Amino acid sequence: MISYDIIAYFIAANAIIYIAVHLPLEIIAYRSKTPKQKEDSGNYDIWERSKSTILLSTFSTIYFWIFFTIWPIYHFTFSSEFIKQFSYSLNYSTYLQIIGLILVLFATTVEILGRIERGKSAISWGVPSKLKTRLGQKIVRHPLYASYIYYFIAFQLIFQSLILLPLLPGILGYYSIAKYEESILTYEFGDEYRNYQKKVGMLIPFLGRRN
Repeated sequence: MISYDIIAYFIAANAIIYIAVHLPLEIIAYRSKTPKQKEDSGNYDIWERSKSTILLSTFSTIYFWIFFTIWPIYHFTFSSEFIKQFSYSLNYSTYLQIIGLILVLFATTVEILGRIERGKSAISWGVPSKLKTRLGQKIVRHPLYASYIYYFIAFQLIFQSLILLPLLPGILGYYSIAKYEESILTYEFGDEYRNYQKKVGMLIPFLGRRN
């Protein structure tokens, strides 16, 4: 079993990197003028269209961020391994933990690259004027949603604890939202988006490409 101290340092480092890159970009986007949107695009209310799935993903995401940012601090403050008491595994698998740590690093990388490429655009703010297909979007079509799914799975592998099971419904939530956004982008960008789908996987690299 990997030491919880090592895990806590690793998770804290990823959380710091994530926030250090993501937060300034969000502030810049918020302070900037309204992002350029496709002039002839329709009106899409993602909340109304998929309220139940957004609730699932929102709950899991909040739960994730509380753990992502608070657990390392709690661990170093109290030197507590309370989470081990809720293990659903009789014997912790070190191999699974290593896979989980690699997945956390990959999730952070994909999200950061995707956020940099996205810039001031997001479909929740309106259909962007230009299709973004570089950096993180060159790895998967939905870097943000994919990164959360990777995190949710990675934490199960690392901690193998009942405490983190509430993260799992978020996988369904983000998958459903991604599918809905796919239909919007296909409608708005047509063959350009279909060709993009043929080259890049939806949520997993190389998987989910359209023929």
